[in-house]
Amino acid sequence: MYIFLGFITGISVGTVGIGAGSLLMPILIMMGVPIKTSVATAIQLIPQSFPGLWLYYKKGHFDMKISFWIIIGSLLGTTFGVYIVNYHIISEKYMYTHYDGYIYHFCWNEYIKIIHMKLAYII
Repeated sequence: MYIFLGFITGISVGTVGIGAGSLLMPILIMMGVPIKTSVATAIQLIPQSFPGLWLYYKKGHFDMKISFWIIIGSLLGTTFGVYIVNYHIISEKYMYTHYDGYIYHFCWNEYIKIIHMKLAYII
């Protein structure tokens, strides 16, 4: 089951760049995996993303300068996020309630973007 889940999220990451956090984490939670374990599992972006990165790089679609600064920010943000969760600065209850709101907001915004793109393509 986990191999299939990795395969599906891998397809999503490879095609549209979304998958590890936005797909994998909620599915793991629905499967009964604790939220902290789901977060730790979804963080494994490097092994999942490297094959796609390599292929995009070979085609000239990778900008190292942009990626470098995003990686620096991501390292700082991830370290801060893990710290506030593991040292109980925010509670696990807070994580669950706010994650649900984030997913709802994210999904709604993405749905609206897709509708706009399809309308722009049709018109």
